This record gives sequence, structure tokens and C-alpha cells, in this order.
Amino acid sequence: MVPTAAAAASLPPPPMKSTAPAFPGAFPEPPAAFAAGGQARTAGGYAMDTSGMPGAAMPGQQQQNAGQDAYSAQFLKDVETFNSPAHFVRCSVSRPPNSLSAKQRLNIPLGVVLQPLAPLPPDIEPVPSVNFGVVGTIVRCKQCRTYVNPFVQWEANGRRWNCNLCGFSQLTPDPYYASLDESGKRMDRFQRAELHKGAVEYIAPGEYMVRPPQPPVFMFVIDVSYTSVVTGLLQTVVTSIKEAIESGKIPGGQRVQVGIITFDQSLHFYNLNSNLSQPQMLVVSDLEDLFLPLPDDILVPLAESESAVLNLLDSLPSMFGETKVNESCLGSAVRGAFMAMKHIGGKLLVFGACIPSVGELPLKSTRDNPRLLGTDREVELLRPGNEGYAELGKELTPAQISVELFLAPQAYMDLASICPLAKYTGGDVHYYPQFNINTCFEKFKAELVHVLTRYMGWEAVMRIRVSRGWKITKFDGHLFIRGQDLLVVPNCHSDQTFAIQVDMEENVTPDPVLYVQSALLYTNSEGERRIRVHTWAAMTTPNFNDMIGSIDVQASAVMMCHQAMEQSLKSNQTDGRNKLNSFCQQVVQAGNMCPQSDALQFLPLYIMGMLKSAAFRATNDISSDLRTYVWMRLETLSVSQSAAFFNPRLMALHNAPNSCRMPNEHGWIELPEMLNLTSESMTQDGVYLLEDGESMYMWIGRAVDPSFLQAVFGTGSFEQMDVLAAESMVGTRGDPLSEKLANIIRQVRAERPTPFLQLQILRQGDPKEARFFAALIEDRTVGMQSTYTEFLQRMGYRSPQQQAPPQSGMPAASGMMAPPPMNRAY
Repeated sequence: MVPTAAAAASLPPPPMKSTAPAFPGAFPEPPAAFAAGGQARTAGGYAMDTSGMPGAAMPGQQQQNAGQDAYSAQFLKDVETFNSPAHFVRCSVSRPPNSLSAKQRLNIPLGVVLQPLAPLPPDIEPVPSVNFGVVGTIVRCKQCRTYVNPFVQWEANGRRWNCNLCGFSQLTPDPYYASLDESGKRMDRFQRAELHKGAVEYIAPGEYMVRPPQPPVFMFVIDVSYTSVVTGLLQTVVTSIKEAIESGKIPGGQRVQVGIITFDQSLHFYNLNSNLSQPQMLVVSDLEDLFLPLPDDILVPLAESESAVLNLLDSLPSMFGETKVNESCLGSAVRGAFMAMKHIGGKLLVFGACIPSVGELPLKSTRDNPRLLGTDREVELLRPGNEGYAELGKELTPAQISVELFLAPQAYMDLASICPLAKYTGGDVHYYPQFNINTCFEKFKAELVHVLTRYMGWEAVMRIRVSRGWKITKFDGHLFIRGQDLLVVPNCHSDQTFAIQVDMEENVTPDPVLYVQSALLYTNSEGERRIRVHTWAAMTTPNFNDMIGSIDVQASAVMMCHQAMEQSLKSNQTDGRNKLNSFCQQVVQAGNMCPQSDALQFLPLYIMGMLKSAAFRATNDISSDLRTYVWMRLETLSVSQSAAFFNPRLMALHNAPNSCRMPNEHGWIELPEMLNLTSESMTQDGVYLLEDGESMYMWIGRAVDPSFLQAVFGTGSFEQMDVLAAESMVGTRGDPLSEKLANIIRQVRAERPTPFLQLQILRQGDPKEARFFAALIEDRTVGMQSTYTEFLQRMGYRSPQQQAPPQSGMPAASGMMAPPPMNRAY
């Protein structure tokens, strides 16, 4: 039997009292069973001999792949087998440094990106459910409250186990006992999901509840001002909600509750009692002394009142069709919705068409100052001008209310002040500038229906724990932090992504393995209390090449982006860009020392993509509302979507192979080969598709074959093309070429289910084609007048052969000029 590390300790440590901070009185206490326990990330506890643990540096031992001892090699295999999969957890490096000196050499942000409820990729088995009912309670460390997982160590023939995060040794509960095999592993580990799967979902027993499970609740708060009516926003909202309801796909079945509030300069509540012949409207005009005009029937069970809800939705466009009121009391509307649902919590969906101008928390359009755009003072427009919305969000969170914002203005709306309402309640922001029903209907409807029908959980809290010698220095994402480390997410869902930044504790030698475990306690839409647990492990190393070879380029780019956004908001955007440039210089210098590292070849491309993107570029063509929206999106995007935003996909359609026409055996369409993001990849007789996870553009060259236009768009003339009509023609012609293009577009959308990628067709020479060419980041762009080659030279790149910069336009010998294919691990 392989001796375990904790066996070296002569006696188990005494139990330690929880050091978790008390929660503010305004918040309901979380379930006692979900308590923080001792601080797992501190040295704490007792001395532990780590000399036998995997990855521990031995005197005179070189920690290199070729010389690893058998135990370390086996542990690396275990990590690959048992870690939570990459669609749930991705770390910037999978071989972290084992000391502060090694960390200083690495110069890559250390962090983990988590998407706890991520949708499963094709052909991946579901997350297994684990029921500890027979055992009596979920097996967790008595000191730090870590959940039992594949990396805990067993001793005394299974009678005791040692926590892999804090090292605490404890008795195995009798009902959970199993003997060990000759390697010190439990004989039943492959019969118990929690012992061989890094991602599991526990069925939570009663001690994990502080009240009966919350039902799915959706409160729709709809702007009915003149702008909302004339742009078609009101019609789009009611049509989209109706489609979601009538589809039967809103999760929760008989448990779902809904309510509707409309607003302009007043609030309009609706009695949706199913016994009424038609819904009753009650108007509240006194916004200074807001009250609920009726105690019940604002929120009603959808199953009982579906006809009343649908009838009201049908009637809203005609009820307000002649309105001339163009004021918005959005802040008061949110307050009114809060009063109507604070007893139960739920999802508050707010639809706004103009800046809040009356009632609680009015904003001023005069705050907008386009002259500051692209300057160091632009940050003044990106900080909230009114902190009231952030404070209101912090009031909603304890009541388990999450705000989803759908903002569709024609002018400045001050997103910087409004968006914290979503940020601090675990919600998202959806932004449709210059909204028009004729051009935005499909996108808006698809995104609202997705929000209402995706997998989601309710009244959620999350804790993330790291092993000894490490600490979490920052949480990124849309959430509220209660106390020191309890993350409150009133409504969690499959798109939600969080990130943590980690660092080493000072004056503490970190354990040879970095462990990260997240636990999301939530109620699913069926009323079952669940705990989604992800466990991830990484063996540390002093070896620079091992660290560099383990870099996850896309996850590292996400962590760099978070730090640069934080720096930009804290000081100014120049400092944020300087931080990215500093990261890139360090990466390029490391690449000069390790020219064979794929990671170091690709990472500068992503950093340059960030600098040229709408998030960071120093130009005055990005409004403050748009910049705020982009930042809000990047705080919650998955790793793959963030990567696409900074390094889009470009593919040729005019010569796409015939294999793109029909699905393969898995039902997927093979996409054309990905092209370098430079105009040198293009020709004037070509047609190209570009997508960045947010938008999709089809560029048509002036010399395109007329037969292509005829087959796809029904017109043989480039000059006579109507681009707005052409978007709806793709795939409707019945021609094999038209069918092939439609399948390619459908496949891209399937790979990026949210947000809806609306196709925009651009002819060569059209003014709007500037958007397309701004995404060709290897060229000089509006965001930065440097090609990729020039950028690398400025960052200090040296050819391994010449130790000198490569000539402009010539590919570097190490292959740094080629963008990474999207299906690579980078």
C-alpha cells in the first residue's frame, strides 16, 4: 500500500471551531449544513509531512516529466481522469508554481473560471446525482467542510480519511465504510460517483434548507412609454413572452408563478386572478409613496391563470397604442416589483426603452459627454453616476430576487448607473441600441425565450474552497459576496460563469497539489434542493517549462481581461491597456526562451485581440453605454465565448466544400476551414462569414460570381442586392448552394446558442463593412494601427533562428503568425 501523507501525523488534530464570519442581520441565515467551516485556505491545523505527496520537491530531485516518480505519474493520470471536466472548470495553468519565486517567473494570472451549470457538450454523460440518505448525511470534512471527492486519502483500511484541502484526519462514518485495495484506494470507488467523478450533484437533505423550496417565479416589468410602443419593443416583448409560455418549455410545470407590471410615468399593476373575466388594471401614480394596490393576485400560478396572462399580453399593445407619455419610472417599477415578490423571490425581468426620468432613482441624459470617449476621462462615464441602483440591487439579493435587464433605447440610457442592478443580483444585461422591430425582432425574441427556458436554479449560494497555502484574492462575475466568501446568486443558470483569482499565502509553503472545490447549493425548478460540486486538482511544479506547457491560453486570456477591466475602472483605460501590454511583453519574453511552446505563441494574439476590441480600444466610436454593456458581458461570458470575442472565426463560403452541405453521423455540419484574421485571406470575388460570439457578418466581394448571388439571394446583380431582404433569403431558395450556406449558419448558431447571432450582410464598399474589418485583428485596424507582426516586434519578439524581429509580412519561424483553430485546447 502506498503510504498516505497524513499517516505521518502521529495523532489527528482536535476539531476546530468555525471561523466563518457572522452574516449581516438583513440576510436570512444560510442552511447550517452549508456553513463555511474552518478556513481551508490557511495554514491552520497541524504540521503535516508532505514529503511523500505527489509533486513534492525532494532533495536533488528534478521535477521533470521524464524523471517523475511512479506516484507522481499515477497522480497526474488521476487528475486527468477525476478532475471536473473543462466545460465546468478551467484554470489558467494546470501545473501551477510551487513557490513564490516560481510564480514570479511565470507572470501569468493564476485563476480558475467556473461555469457550474454549464450545458453538456454532445455525447457527454450527465452529471451524476448522489443520494446520501442511507449514510444519514453528506460526508464532508469536519474542519473545512470540503465535500468528499476522488482526491481524499484513506487510511486504517478505510476507517479514516484525510481531507485533501486542509489535511484533517477523521473517522469514516460507519454506513460509508469500505475496505481498501492494495494501492490504498477504496474497493467501491467506481460504484460511488463522488469518489471517481470531479463533477457530482448531491441531493440535499433537510438540513440544507431554511424554508420550503422556492417555486420558479417570473415577474415581467414592461416599459409602455411612447418610445417602447413606436419602436415595436412592447409588441416584441409580449410576442416573445407568449411564445415561451405556449411552448410549454418554461421549467417548473405546475409550480411556475408569473406577474406583469407595466410602467411609463406611473406604475400599472394587474390582478391576474383566474376567476376574473378579464385582468384588472390598478394604476399607482404617486411614486413618492409607493404601495401595493392589492395584496394578492399580482403573482399567480401560471397553470391556473395562463389564459388571463395571455389575454393581458395580447391587449397591452392596443391599450397603450395611442400613448404620448415618454417618461420612464424604471427605478420605481423595480421597487414595486420588489414589494410584490419579496415574500417569495424569483426572476425580475425589466424591459426598458428610455432613460429613467421620473420616480425613484431618476437619471440625467446630460451626463453623457461624447467628447470624453477615447480619452483617459472616459472612465468617468463608465462609473455609476447614481449609486442608488447598486444599493437597490443589494436590497433585492437577500429576498432571493435576480434582475435581468433588457434595454432597447434610441439614445443614451446611462447603463453604467443601471447595470449594477443586474450585477449584484446575479442577473445579465441584454442591450439593443437603436431597437427596431423590423431588424431586431428575431434576436430579441430568441434571447428572451432562451432566458425563460434554459436550465436554472433558485435561491442559490456558492462557496469555493482552495487548499492549504493558497488563497482566493478576488471573485469575478455577477454575484453578491456575503461575509467573506459566501457568494449569493438568487437565480443561477446554465450560462452563468464566475472566476476566482488565486495567490499563495505569505510565509506558508503551499501543498504540493492545488485543489479547488466549488459547491453551489440551489433549488431546481422541480423543487428539489441540490448541491452541484466541482473538484479540480493540479500538481504544482518548480519547473518553468512544465508551467509554460500547461497554460490554458483561453482561460489565461479571460483572467487577463478581468484584471484589465478592473484596472480600467479603478484608474483609467490607459492603465488597463498598459496592464495588457505588460502581460504580453512578459509572455513574449517567456516565448523567446521557450520557442516550442504553443501556448506562448497563441496568447499574444488573444491579447492583441483584446486591445483592438470594443472592450479596450482607445477610439471615440464606442459609446459609453456600449462599452459598459461589453464589460458587463465579459464579466459573465464562458471561456469559449470570451475567446471568440477577442479572436473571431473567419471562413470562406464561396468555395466551402460539399461536406458542409449534409450533417455527419452526429448531426453536425462540418464548417469550412478557419482563415487567418487578415484581409490577405480574402479576395474580391469571395464571400466570407465572420462571427465573434456576439455578431455574425457575411461580407460579399464586388467581383463575386453572379450565379452565387442568384442561387443564394435570388438576384444576379451585386449592385441591386437589398442587404436587409437578403438576410431572410439565405436558405430559402431550394438551391444546393443556398442549403449549404444555411446549414453552415445553422451550425455556427448551434455552437453559440446564446446570444442569438443575427446575420448581417455587408457588401464590399458599404459603410458598415468597417465593423467586419475591425475584427480582422492581424491587420491594422481602427483599434490599433499595428499588424500582428508589428505588434509582436513591439512586444520584444525575437526569431529563434535570427534573434531579430522577422520582416513585416513574413511568418515567424515558430509559427506565431497563425491564429489558433477554435477546436484547439487554447
